[in-house]
Amino acid sequence: MVDLIRRWVERGERPPQSPEPLLSFGAWDALSVDETVVQVCHPRWRGVRTVAYGFRTPVVECDDLERWGGELVGRMVGANLDVVVIQGWPPGAGGFARALGDRGITVKCVLHSSPAQHGDFAGDADIADEVLGLASEGVLAGVGMAKIGVHEAFAAVGHRISYVPNRVPEMPEIDRRDLGDGFHVGVFAEPFWRKNVTTQLLAAAMLDGSVSHVLRRPGNRYLDSLRIVEHGELPWVEFVSLQGSVDLNLYVTLSECHPSTPQESYLAGVPCLISRMSGVFKSDPRLWELTSVDEPDNPTAIAEGARRLFDNRNEAVERAMAWMSEADAMAVERWNDFVSR
Repeated sequence: MVDLIRRWVERGERPPQSPEPLLSFGAWDALSVDETVVQVCHPRWRGVRTVAYGFRTPVVECDDLERWGGELVGRMVGANLDVVVIQGWPPGAGGFARALGDRGITVKCVLHSSPAQHGDFAGDADIADEVLGLASEGVLAGVGMAKIGVHEAFAAVGHRISYVPNRVPEMPEIDRRDLGDGFHVGVFAEPFWRKNVTTQLLAAAMLDGSVSHVLRRPGNRYLDSLRIVEHGELPWVEFVSLQGSVDLNLYVTLSECHPSTPQESYLAGVPCLISRMSGVFKSDPRLWELTSVDEPDNPTAIAEGARRLFDNRNEAVERAMAWMSEADAMAVERWNDFVSR
């Protein structure tokens, strides 16, 4: 979540000016009286935003809860909300949570970071510490984490955490693009350390006739001879359409919680190779074998896994669709339990 903020700091850039919060439901007076749970997320944290909308409840997108929090609290009290779930932890979320609690609204939070991230960057660790501290104080009535197994580990060190896996994304109609000749490989992750983009591009180079498609090209000069198409950040509908236009997607990351990108790929009918860093597909041993690689830092292993997956793509897509149906039903149960307790 804070990787984007870190990128601004490293480049000496200022974050964009905070826009007015965006309401998925259009206007406060359009919020149904039956809607008692609303989520809040950061508009530019792409994965967290996708997850929030995946739970199919009203969403408020806000990148600065310190600036807009007072107005939002008043609106939420006026709407007679029971529960506000903060997805991720946007700037100003701590004060916002306190203000909501003071007005009688139950506040909960779902985090999408892993202990590996907490050990890499102080900002991630600070967020986790703040959230857990607010839960201990009673400001937050519940904390969920999307990575399987982490809730049990936190319980061992004295923190009560719920496992709240992401729902399967609700896919729109996609407009498949003609990308031209070649074997088109999507490596659609930001080039941060844990997303492993450079390694995956080297793997793609080992696939005959490959053309790699990325959001942002890494700066490594030794990649200059590769055929790489840079697309930049895209609106979500355009992004998933692009994902569905390639022959194969790679999402072999070094640290992951419950990624939506591979699921979006399979929903579009395109195989996607992943690492064994999350619980996605794990409960189906054959699907796990086909879709994942256990050496995420080895380009040759990734290339071999990509060939195996593509050769068995029809079976992988069919099994992935069945897995996602079962996983989504479980995620709904977990979510309903989390917001109601």
